[in-house]
Amino acid sequence: MKEGKRKIILKAAYLVFAHKGYENASIKDIASEANITPGLIHYYFKNKEELFLSVQNDLQEKYHKQYVEKSKQDIHLHEVLQEIKSRSKNDPDWYRFRYEIYSMGLKNKEIQMEAAQILKNGRQSLSKPLQMMGGQETNEMASILLACFDGLALQKIMDADFDMDSSYQLLETIITKYLDHKNKR
Repeated sequence: MKEGKRKIILKAAYLVFAHKGYENASIKDIASEANITPGLIHYYFKNKEELFLSVQNDLQEKYHKQYVEKSKQDIHLHEVLQEIKSRSKNDPDWYRFRYEIYSMGLKNKEIQMEAAQILKNGRQSLSKPLQMMGGQETNEMASILLACFDGLALQKIMDADFDMDSSYQLLETIITKYLDHKNKR
């Protein structure tokens, strides 16, 4: 039961932070979204910042688990790109929350360390499938891809008419050519 309440709080906080931003979100807003009392949030989290960082850790863990157990045969570039692209369509709050962390990290040293770790974890998560597909400078390529994913999602969230599909098709072509070139060496 205790873990269930914590998950309810995290889910509610995720939605409130994604839509209102950290500064405009209150513990009361989160409690209202979770349909619980504000005191219960303070039972699980000492303050809003701890809750905010806990939401991020929960989100990061969810998406990184997808590739941990996969073998080379289970990883297909097209499917990986489609899954990542689908986040901005199916769960734009994931990116909104992510951008909120980046924004806060520019102003707050502690959050900056968390944002830097998020980016590092993202590069590591992308490096594994790239390495399995034959890439050699996987950390460099992962950093470029991470920037592409974040940037394309931002464009789609900000401009509903943005043709993200065409951009992802081109990105897949570029990655495929890069990997083919690396594998021929």
